[in-house]
Amino acid sequence: MNMKEQQYVCVLAECGSITRAAKELYISQPALSIYINNLEKSLNVKLFERVGKRFILTYAGERYVEKARAMLRLEEEFEEELKDITGNYTGRIRIGVQTRRATWLLPPVVAAYEQEFPNVDVILYEGIQGVLDQKVKNFQIDLLLCNASDVRPDMKSHLMFKEQLLVAVPQRHPVNEKARYVPGDPYRYLDLTHLNGENLILAKPEQSIRQDADRFLAEKGVKPRKVRVISNIETAMQLVAEGLGIGFNREGYARHMKYAKSVNYYGIDSREGKTDFVLAYRKDMPVMGYMQRMIDMLLERGREYQR
Repeated sequence: MNMKEQQYVCVLAECGSITRAAKELYISQPALSIYINNLEKSLNVKLFERVGKRFILTYAGERYVEKARAMLRLEEEFEEELKDITGNYTGRIRIGVQTRRATWLLPPVVAAYEQEFPNVDVILYEGIQGVLDQKVKNFQIDLLLCNASDVRPDMKSHLMFKEQLLVAVPQRHPVNEKARYVPGDPYRYLDLTHLNGENLILAKPEQSIRQDADRFLAEKGVKPRKVRVISNIETAMQLVAEGLGIGFNREGYARHMKYAKSVNYYGIDSREGKTDFVLAYRKDMPVMGYMQRMIDMLLERGREYQR
């Protein structure tokens, strides 16, 4: 089945921009524009209102997208059932993961998987959570590796591991003296109230690590003196190491970073200081044999990390 028409309209509806949609679909902007115009002519109804450069769904467009998404789900289910019936495991698995995690989490899994299923194409999408969420919604990602808080209601999830959000402090900063020992925990804990009036180095607002940090800081009523925004977590940690401020890092990131100068890491004094990292996929996605094998291998990788 060829669902190009439905895919094009759904992606344009999600992006709201012909430029962004064309980029997502790997086609030229003029080609997509012509395609949508011809489709509207054939249907004899406008699917989108053009407001400047924005494409906004009409009522007919909303109804079209609702049906188109259902058709895309059915197409995916049919293709997966055919593979199970014929035993012809040729196809693809599209995995979405935050950029920083991909470097250490996925390569050994992909290598081992492709030894078992050489005819299944494993495609990796790396990016910030907002971009990955959009791809899931547009049926461009099958398996999403993310924090449990980012799982949508229409998705099913499996725990891969738990990790802490850590406070990163320069080695010679006075706040180091405020950290307290917690029996049985590999990190001393730091009450975030001690960050009042300090310079902070934080990720961009759309990054999940920033959202977690903002939540904990708000819980403690922390008012920083200055906030420096850096999207690259490794760069942020290097700035912390140079004494330019206090930052936040995930335990999994910290384990796989190397610094010319080191930083001190502390746990957060909160019951919610630990985050569940999960594997998620749409509840209506058919999970056939070769897909289940990838899920099992990713979950085992998570257990290895936890150990």
